[in-house]
Amino acid sequence: MHDSPSQFFSPSPLGEQFLFSRCSSPPLSYKARFFSSAHQFQRKIIKIFISLPLYQRVLAILFLVFINVSLILILVYNERIFGFLAPFAAKWRDLSGGWILLWILTFITAFPPIFGYSTTLTISGFVYGFPNGWFIAATATICGSLAAFCASRTVLLKYVHRLVGQDHRFEALTSTLERDGLKILCMIRLCPLPFSLSNAALSTFKTVKPSSFALATAITSPKLLIHVFIGSRMAAIADFGHDHQLDAKTRAINYIFIVAGIVIGTTVGWFIYQRTLARARELDTTDLGGTYDTVLDHLLYSDSADENHVLLEESSQNN
Repeated sequence: MHDSPSQFFSPSPLGEQFLFSRCSSPPLSYKARFFSSAHQFQRKIIKIFISLPLYQRVLAILFLVFINVSLILILVYNERIFGFLAPFAAKWRDLSGGWILLWILTFITAFPPIFGYSTTLTISGFVYGFPNGWFIAATATICGSLAAFCASRTVLLKYVHRLVGQDHRFEALTSTLERDGLKILCMIRLCPLPFSLSNAALSTFKTVKPSSFALATAITSPKLLIHVFIGSRMAAIADFGHDHQLDAKTRAINYIFIVAGIVIGTTVGWFIYQRTLARARELDTTDLGGTYDTVLDHLLYSDSADENHVLLEESSQNN
């Protein structure tokens, strides 16, 4: 096992030449980085799976089968499922103070390691429609994030450091936050990172003040409109509160809107995430006096000694 990248950086002339010289190879494109990251992610998943005990591998396979079967059933019987949920949504919407329950659920999902945040956002749209559900989701998100942020610096401090202290996704953003402040904080809030974990991780950065954190969360709250909109389209497909069914054209339009919302949200989130990491690399370049090496970026994503050795030799030959 080669868990630490430092194992490959020895004080040899080759290592010094690699680390402190500019590589002549051009930077990787976004497409190349995407496929490289996907390949490394696949390798790590396979490695983790192989290292599991037999019973855990069996459970993992059963879980994947369950997820796939559930997705197929949702795709095939989605209208019946939405139709089944519609009466409950109508009762929830008509319930006096029902929005408070949804607000509290959204608030709670801001604390690590609780999950289900995206589900509560979609429920906001499904029950209260677009854009009314956004007001519930946005206020609960801002208040819940701030509460989780403060708790992560106090009562949950030790737990948070065990949970995200070694997460390289967040470590890479530390120097960037120190330089760009609110701007980069807003970009991080827009990144497709686990909501409760990002709240906890950002609390570990001493340069981030609670007021700035709350402001960045509020500024980026319009992104929640996508989740709320998708939920409202699901409600339209269910067509609760009406005696008639949606015609084929209207149903198709709603499906298109749902898919478009998912694609747009995912694409924008991924783009901003890449831009944020690019900014972090740019600051690293400045700190190293312009000697940032693109091959180093490969090494940081690689856990193969052979692959790293080849990269070192290629870098030496190019220079």
